[in-house]
Amino acid sequence: MIFPRYLFAVVLVLQLNLKAFGENKASTPSTSEEGTEEVCLEANCPQGSSKVQTPEGQENAAELRAGHNEPFGSHRAAEREVETLPYMISPEDFHQHFVSKHRPVLFKGGAKHWPAYTLWEDEYLSQHFGKDDKNINLITELHPGMKKDVIIPLCLRCAEMYSKSFVTHLYTGTGETSSKLHIDTEEKLLAVLRGARTVLLVSPVHSNDVYADEADQLGVSPVDVEAVDMDKYPRVANVEYLKAEVSEGDLLYVPQMWWRLFRTAPGRQRDVVITWKSKPVRVQAQEQAALWKELKTAGKPERRYSFGQWLAASELWVQNVSSAAPRLTCDLQNSPMSLYSFETMKEDLENFNGPDYLDDERCVFDDQNPKCPCNYAPCLEDDQNPECVRYVMDYCLDFEDRG
Repeated sequence: MIFPRYLFAVVLVLQLNLKAFGENKASTPSTSEEGTEEVCLEANCPQGSSKVQTPEGQENAAELRAGHNEPFGSHRAAEREVETLPYMISPEDFHQHFVSKHRPVLFKGGAKHWPAYTLWEDEYLSQHFGKDDKNINLITELHPGMKKDVIIPLCLRCAEMYSKSFVTHLYTGTGETSSKLHIDTEEKLLAVLRGARTVLLVSPVHSNDVYADEADQLGVSPVDVEAVDMDKYPRVANVEYLKAEVSEGDLLYVPQMWWRLFRTAPGRQRDVVITWKSKPVRVQAQEQAALWKELKTAGKPERRYSFGQWLAASELWVQNVSSAAPRLTCDLQNSPMSLYSFETMKEDLENFNGPDYLDDERCVFDDQNPKCPCNYAPCLEDDQNPECVRYVMDYCLDFEDRG
């Protein structure tokens, strides 16, 4: 039993029933005997409810309206910054500590060694690929010829991590734009080559708080991210989010199904987006049966086919099984040296030159060559004196023998 198949099955059901859900959105909020509004807890609010969680039913109007008619994120400070690493990591570590746990991470400077980082100016792209997109915002599949300028990050060099090949897209923009708050069904690695952007990330556990069930387009929150109407969408007050400031040359990993909002800085923008489908974690049958039952019946019965509730429950499922994810072996990347050729490699081991030496007596060059440094008097006296070093450097230029 593999989780993603059921997700897409439910998405199909949701699309067929989305209209029916919409008819129930205007349900009238109930009140308690004292005339105060009932409190629903976080993601368990009934369909169409406009309640938010307040301590002991006491509403703090100023706090609940914080961020009203302001950009999304103004309702509270970020829970924390996205974890940042100043270095690249292996695919085994990337999968174990981030992908399998749906844990965002920012690799500072992770794309600065790409040819694309230095070459992709407007003139270069226009001359080589006929691209003239200076004044438009555009997302296109990456031109095949441009892929030679993009280096697959080390953290992705493991076929065991993904079920299909990578898909790459090129984003170009004029800056000062915002996306909608939305999800993506695939894993994403964003490489910013020009410009900068602020990214807000919201865990799927808050899917009901961003009104996933009331969206006109599945997977896109109806909340206006430029001016949040806290009267219409009061549960936004519950939303916790992570924040990442992504600069030129940085790589940002965004887990699948996480809500994301991109805000670009003024000026030219150019990004490469690499997406892939993760292989799902397999767990023991008895564990899987229990988790699936919990996922299927998550929340109140009337919300069993709620898209928001499904997203929240599935994220909890991922967190529950992440500890069972086996560490990748990346067999294709762990090749022995015997599969490679080296300049001084002797094909016939029987003819491998020279006897065994003590460490202080060993000559690592081909001593059958009369010009070998092993036979050069100054090197025999002191292999670190400048005359010997100069001789060795000249020798290596003349002969394919690197010692």
